[in-house]
Amino acid sequence: MQHIHLTQDDCVSVLQDMATNKIDITVTSPPYDNLRTYNDNNAQWGEHVWKAVLKELYRVTKKGGVVWVVGDATIKGSETGTSFKQALWAMECGFNLHDTMIWNKPFIVPRPASRYENSMEYVFVFSKGAPQTVNLIKDKINKGAGRKITGHKRGVDGKPVKHHGSKCGKTVAKVSKG
Repeated sequence: MQHIHLTQDDCVSVLQDMATNKIDITVTSPPYDNLRTYNDNNAQWGEHVWKAVLKELYRVTKKGGVVWVVGDATIKGSETGTSFKQALWAMECGFNLHDTMIWNKPFIVPRPASRYENSMEYVFVFSKGAPQTVNLIKDKINKGAGRKITGHKRGVDGKPVKHHGSKCGKTVAKVSKG
């Protein structure tokens, strides 16, 4: 039987009290560029805070994965790019960027007429070394399902190039593995 421990407190303090190399997986949902309020507090998660969190997450993580979900605020007409900054900092801390996924949001928040509706959000999956366990999510049905992989791809100049990879001649699956 697996033991799950849930703690609600300041995450940097809690992480600093944890032993090194003890956590298998962490799933986070940080305060989104000050776009969220937790416990009636406007969580001011500046760069110094998320850098401290990622540094400590790397220290406490065993071989396994960390999922970091971040949305970017729009300030003075420009998205902040915080999610990408955090991904780069996680790699500077030692994490591998194992996967980048896109979460297709079930609901769209209306935006001003001058901006696209935000129907997705990046999800970065980091690992400390190679992941010990992977539980892949099945993807939506692949529009190319049933086709044969021909081995053609585009070269850097955009022209078709014959490719002789291990997947040539195989049939494209209906859904991704998982």
